[in-house]
Amino acid sequence: MRILFVTEEPIRFSGTMVRGGQIHVRNVVEGLRDRGHDVHLVDWNSDPDRPFQHSIDPRSRFIDGAARTFQQIVRVGRRFVPEVVVSKTRKVYVPALVAARVLGIPHVVHVGSSPASSSDGFIDRLDAFSFGARLRAPHDAYFVVCGAIGDDLRSWEINPNKIFDVQNAVDTTRFVPNPEVNLSNSIRQKISNANRPLLGFIGGITEYKGIFDLAAAIEQTETNPTVAVVGSGPAREQFEIALGDRGLFLGSVDYKRMPAVYAAIDALVLPSHTEGLPRVILEAGAAEKPVIATAVGAIPEVVSEEQTGLLCPPQSPSKLATMIDRLLTGRRLTTLGRQAREVIVNEYTWSEQYDRYEMFLNKIVTNRHSIDRDRTNNMIE
Repeated sequence: MRILFVTEEPIRFSGTMVRGGQIHVRNVVEGLRDRGHDVHLVDWNSDPDRPFQHSIDPRSRFIDGAARTFQQIVRVGRRFVPEVVVSKTRKVYVPALVAARVLGIPHVVHVGSSPASSSDGFIDRLDAFSFGARLRAPHDAYFVVCGAIGDDLRSWEINPNKIFDVQNAVDTTRFVPNPEVNLSNSIRQKISNANRPLLGFIGGITEYKGIFDLAAAIEQTETNPTVAVVGSGPAREQFEIALGDRGLFLGSVDYKRMPAVYAAIDALVLPSHTEGLPRVILEAGAAEKPVIATAVGAIPEVVSEEQTGLLCPPQSPSKLATMIDRLLTGRRLTTLGRQAREVIVNEYTWSEQYDRYEMFLNKIVTNRHSIDRDRTNNMIE
């Protein structure tokens, strides 16, 4: 099958990436290519590193980015003639849809987070409205990473027959309890000097990830853990100030070394206000690390209370502090971690996700061909 992926994020096929969405695109593109599919990528990237990567470098993320994305999809599409376009991030949904219509092929949007607003703030409500407007455009199909997002789309009266749950995935042979890969010397030294217990926060350092709830919760804990922060983002400076000497900021870590990061922490903490199915939850579980997380999105589909981790409401630092102390003093870290890995290995491997991509994309393309044949026959008659 000939597939064109589109994303506004820069994708690296060598080097460091920590954002789950970027890792998803890279792995799916490589995984499907390894299975013999002709997969190309249009991303927003000033330094592409693969011949099948047709990057653009827009001057702005709005009008110019959308216009260049449309032009590049059409240009690339006419050259290698894809059978379907899959767009991963919201700023490319509409230009990818219009380009797919020009090319006469179906368009699939990949929805990795809930379209619902994470708060009552004006900016968040405006963002949710914009996201919703893009999702309500006449796309041919929707790939969601969990049942919760599928439910959100159905509540917006999007045709259930267009919604396909591809789930998320993790490499369960790489993320293991005792990985062979090591941390870099500088990070190993930082972690060895850190006070215990050691929680891990991994991902984009943005407010909706609940980072300031986490900082407030740490101040209220009795166990007084250190938080190892892996990632980058616009709120890093404020988060460093908020955590103070309880924060250990490691920056962006090469993804190949991430199994060693999980091996070094006692548990993962993810206090997000909104999520889809975050890959860090799967990685931590595969590495036999329990999770303390907010009960948002599909997190409760993976994290079972008292079985693989602990859950608390979003935007509730006091309850988050209670959960942190409960986990770290409960002497159940090993048992919860072992049970978490069992769940992940049974349900969330990359091979299973590639199977779902192949099955769903084939169904979408076949259905489109059938519609086109019917139209042609009707015209002839």
